[in-house]
Amino acid sequence: MIYVKEILQMKAVIENGRHLSMKGFRSVSTDSRKISGDILFFAIKGGNNDGHNYLKELAKRKKIKAAVVNRNWYAKEGKNVKGCAFIIVKDTVKALGELARIHRDLMDIPVVAIAGSNGKTTTKDLAAAVLSKKFNLHKTEGNFNNHIGLPLTLLGINGKHDFCLLEAGSNHFNELEYLCGIAKPDAALVTNIGREHLEFFRNLAGVAKEEFQVYDWVRRNGSVCFYGTDDDFIKKYNRKAKEDSFTYSYKYSADVKGAMEGYDRKFRPVISYEYNGKKYRTFVNTFGKHSFYNGLAAIALGVYFGVSHNDIADALKNYEGGSGKRMQAETIKGVLVVNDAYNSNPDSVKIGLETMKEYSTGGRKHIILADMLEMGKASEREHFKCGKLAAKLKFDFLYTYGKDSFQTFKGAKGLKNNFYFESKDDLAEFVKSNLRKGDILYLKGSRGMKLEEAAINIFKN
Repeated sequence: MIYVKEILQMKAVIENGRHLSMKGFRSVSTDSRKISGDILFFAIKGGNNDGHNYLKELAKRKKIKAAVVNRNWYAKEGKNVKGCAFIIVKDTVKALGELARIHRDLMDIPVVAIAGSNGKTTTKDLAAAVLSKKFNLHKTEGNFNNHIGLPLTLLGINGKHDFCLLEAGSNHFNELEYLCGIAKPDAALVTNIGREHLEFFRNLAGVAKEEFQVYDWVRRNGSVCFYGTDDDFIKKYNRKAKEDSFTYSYKYSADVKGAMEGYDRKFRPVISYEYNGKKYRTFVNTFGKHSFYNGLAAIALGVYFGVSHNDIADALKNYEGGSGKRMQAETIKGVLVVNDAYNSNPDSVKIGLETMKEYSTGGRKHIILADMLEMGKASEREHFKCGKLAAKLKFDFLYTYGKDSFQTFKGAKGLKNNFYFESKDDLAEFVKSNLRKGDILYLKGSRGMKLEEAAINIFKN
């Protein structure tokens, strides 16, 4: 529920205020397709769409009672739209963050922010499964982790919730500081520091500087930071911040000390961990090597916030994938298809290829690698290194697609079945001709490469 008293705290001018319901609004939306009279509409101008363009029709059909709009639009068009209240602001995106901060201040519940280069969404979903055993949890859906998604998540908190778990993402400097100023997290966890968005962050030190803004904010204003000290950058940061730390690690002594016990018959990671002198064991109902790290992070959060071991184990064993899209595995026409094409950077490619190498199968292994986007000047080097790794691991087939992935193809020189494609349709047809029952097909690429289209074509008919 978003109360009118919250709206009145915003830096805004209100016109046609008589249309405001004194009870407030059930929720907030930026999507004109998902709007009704009890939802407050934020008109946001994006790269492809402008929410202001739908206001006249929404008001005419009495779909909205109030909308937050930009000052410039209202000066030109506002008088032509009748039947609803306008909350007029300089910038509707910033106003969304402002209202989220006001709403968050009214909700006296713990807020935990999860950031990092890889595994944010899966870690958040695993942690949500664990923490939901004890709390009435509100969490980020999908990967709504940016300057629009995070405020919308906060605005979804209601009086029934007693815990909030947020995912916070960034691809430019100082974005996480902005998000922390809205969310005011009590605790923070950074999954790892990896080679992400190098076009903007330049190098690993730049990535760490940005990701650690959540730690910096919590150390100044919150209560505890969770450190996975297997990551060298996080380990180094933790040495400077022991007074507010709760650690977890496979390599080093930690509050929660984990051990990778391998995989069960369904290739699910089996984890044992020690806490307060007692040892426990569980498995994570996911596919892939990365789940060892994501699982231990979720265990650490559960332990710290008082979830029992039985509940932690039950949550991880019965985890059903949450909102993450990492390492989706399903058998199609006798082929095990592992779709890891939701995002991509050198570190996630490495762990994905290592997972495929470790996976035991009687069939052949087919690897499709598409471009890793936003790599900047590092793109040529990093794509080439991914190709070298694929060749070193001696996969049966490697298929590369995309302009940048030509370097991956070049890096894999010497691998017997090494193919490059400029056309997604040609890629699909060729892969289809090589697949047999019992084989495994792994797809990895940045979201913008839309590899799922190739997967559909491979298995159609």
